[in-house]
Amino acid sequence: MTVRIAGHWERSWRTPIEEYDDWIHPLKEFGIDEFWMSPVTGIELSRVHERRNLDEILAESQDFTVVYVDESATTDLTNFVHPENALYVLGKTGYSPYQTHKTENDLAVKVPTVTNQAGFWGEQAAILILYDRFQKGGF
Repeated sequence: MTVRIAGHWERSWRTPIEEYDDWIHPLKEFGIDEFWMSPVTGIELSRVHERRNLDEILAESQDFTVVYVDESATTDLTNFVHPENALYVLGKTGYSPYQTHKTENDLAVKVPTVTNQAGFWGEQAAILILYDRFQKGGF
C-alpha cells in the first residue's frame, strides 16, 4: 500500500519555503516523507518533488488511484473507502483541480464541516484525509 500527496503552492498567500513546513511535518506523522507540488518554485528541498503542473504529477502516478479532495465532491469522508494505492490531489485558494482534471475513473471526497465553506488550507485537508485513512486501518 502506497500513499502519495499532491498539492499546489499558495504563492499569493505564503512563500513555498514557509508552506513546506506546514506540509512535511504532519505528513511525516503518517509515514509520508515526500510529496509532490506544483508549480516549480526552485526551493530544492529533498522531500518535495516540484512539477510544472498537475498533468506532470498525474503522468508520474499512473499506478495510483487518483482521489481529489474538494468541497464540491459528492462523497463524504465519513463514508469514503480509501483505495489501496492513492494519490490524494488537493487544490489551493481559487483553484480546484477537481473541477479541471477529474475523470470518470477518478475518485473524489469532501471533508464535511459545520459551514462547508472550503476554509482549509491544502495541507490541513490532507491531514484530515490521512487521519481518516489511519482510523479506518488504511496504513
